[in-house]
This record gives sequence, structure tokens and C-alpha cells, in this order.
Amino acid sequence: MNLTVTDSTGAPIDGVQVSVTGPVTREGATSDGTLRLLGIRPGSYRLRFEREGYVTLERDLAVRAGQAATVDVTLSSAAATPAPPQPETRPEAKAPDVPPGEPATVSVADFVERNFISSRDPRREDELGCTASARTRLLQLREDTAEEARADADEMLYVVAGEGTLRLGNKDVELKSSVTAIIPRGTVRALSRKGRNPLIVLSVVSGPPCTK
Repeated sequence: MNLTVTDSTGAPIDGVQVSVTGPVTREGATSDGTLRLLGIRPGSYRLRFEREGYVTLERDLAVRAGQAATVDVTLSSAAATPAPPQPETRPEAKAPDVPPGEPATVSVADFVERNFISSRDPRREDELGCTASARTRLLQLREDTAEEARADADEMLYVVAGEGTLRLGNKDVELKSSVTAIIPRGTVRALSRKGRNPLIVLSVVSGPPCTK
């Protein structure tokens, strides 16, 4: 089998690795663009031409008895791989200049006693503390709250008194005194009370700056 390998201009390509598989297997490399493989029997063959900088080429060839097998192929230059696009660089958003807040201590039981929700109010909220990244409130509920999901804040709830239900994502959780719930941002939550007494919970929302 006589093989000739050239480029798109017709110039011979040296060092092309050629493999031939079929009734017999042969391989070799071109010299001055040519290669001669001996002992090729009649049959169907698969030819593969490889060289760095060129597109690999495969070709099928049927060799018939009594006929000389001559193959001429042209390899195309491999295009340079374009550099991957660089992600757009944006300047980091500067955190808002928010005061750190004032330290504080609160007796929740005494606070509730002094600020207990009236029988006429469906809901009462009192802020107990505010820092640069968290807000602490005392919630007193006589009526259910609507479902909501905070996209940019996490919330921790602690049940001070009363009983109720927390809608957490797609399930309901029973609430009673001393139960704590952690609500990651994006999670749907809603509160409802049970019984005659209000549901009283401590809510700590952290994430966005807390400003009064």
C-alpha cells in the first residue's frame, strides 16, 4: 500500500502517523509525505492519519486482489483553539456604612409583662435590638401571619410562650414554649396560634443591615 499525505497547498507532510486496521494491521510515519506498507491483503480497511497541528483524518478503503492500493490524502491545519471568554469583572459592591448598633440586655419575661398584647390587637411587634447585620423583635400574635420568604435574610425563631404552628417550606411544625426554628433565606414561613393565649416568639433576622 502506497500512501501520500499533503497539506492544502500540495506540500508533503512529514511525520504523519498512519495506522491501518483490517484483515491485517499496519502502522508507520510518513517521510517526505509518503509511506509504503507491505503485506496488505485484500479486504476492507480503516485508515487513520494523525499529526500535531492538523485535523485527524480517517478513511475507509477496500483493497481488491491483483490491484495496487494507492491512497492520496490532504490534511487540513487545525485551527487555534480560541481562548475561553473571560467573565465580566464587576467591582465589588461596597457594604453600606451602617453603625454597629448599641449593646443591650432585655429580660423578655419582664418586657412581655409590661407590653402584653391587648385583646383587640391581632398582632404586636416590638424591636428589642438592632445591629449592623441583624434585627431582634418580639412578636405577639393573635391572628395568623401570611406566608412570606425573605430572599436576603435568615431568621431564627424562639417560642417564648403560647402554642401554634409554623409553616416551614412545605410542612407544618408544632410550636410550644422553648422551641427554636432556623429558617434559611428563601424558605417560605408563616405563623399561626393555637388556643386562647397569644403566640409569643422572639425573631432574629440576620443578613441585611438593620437601621432604625
